[in-house]
Amino acid sequence: MRRMLAAGLVLAAAIPLAAQSPVINAVVEKRTPSADFARDVQTVASRPTPAWIGYRVPIARRVEVAMQSVESCCGRCRLAPSSDLVVLARVQNGAILELRSLVVDCDMDAGGMPLIWFDGVNPDASVAWLSTLAAQTGDARRIAERALSAISHHAGSAAVTALVRFATGTSEIRGRALSWLAERAADQALPAINATLQKDPDTEMKKLAVRALSRFPNNEGVPKLMEVARSHDNAEVRRQAMLQLGQSRDPRVVDFFSQILLR
Repeated sequence: MRRMLAAGLVLAAAIPLAAQSPVINAVVEKRTPSADFARDVQTVASRPTPAWIGYRVPIARRVEVAMQSVESCCGRCRLAPSSDLVVLARVQNGAILELRSLVVDCDMDAGGMPLIWFDGVNPDASVAWLSTLAAQTGDARRIAERALSAISHHAGSAAVTALVRFATGTSEIRGRALSWLAERAADQALPAINATLQKDPDTEMKKLAVRALSRFPNNEGVPKLMEVARSHDNAEVRRQAMLQLGQSRDPRVVDFFSQILLR
């Protein structure tokens, strides 16, 4: 009976631990998001004093992505891989000063700062808010790139749709969007890559499209890389394709280079 009671107490303690934020040493204020999550964030961000905003969403787990951890663990450490992405934003006077998206196996120390923790954020609403940050240009480029990275790690179709939009648009981060999209959804990335290789006037963008092909899972981009290396009308793009093929261990690449050398 005592064992059953102890097990029940452990389980009861584990449930709130799993639900709360992975941030310690913070003045935590918990909130429930409204139907307009972007407005919720802006309301907190309008405060004159700095604060952190945080929430969890399901993560698109990829086996080749290593878990990010904290060098010196403070508090609870978790043995099982997290199934959630933690998004943290440092805000003040209406601005996003810092943005981080983390898969952590340890608690993080907030240094006593306020933390507004939103429970139950809808992943699509998160993608919509992050997309507004990713669309920023100029001095906000660093935040835009981090927002795009956060989107790429969201589970669900809304994240893929957003990546397609950025990859096929005219934003400053379209090259990075191509790379993230290639890792997430190769079939949807290929039309965007083809359009870039054929129509984009910027050679550097074409080279980024070639690099995106090398990020397709399971070497799915190898046939297209070989096609580009053989026949693209831009010598620099052909050279980039050859460089990416040279880093592959796919046996088809060995045959490809053999054919070229034995001509």
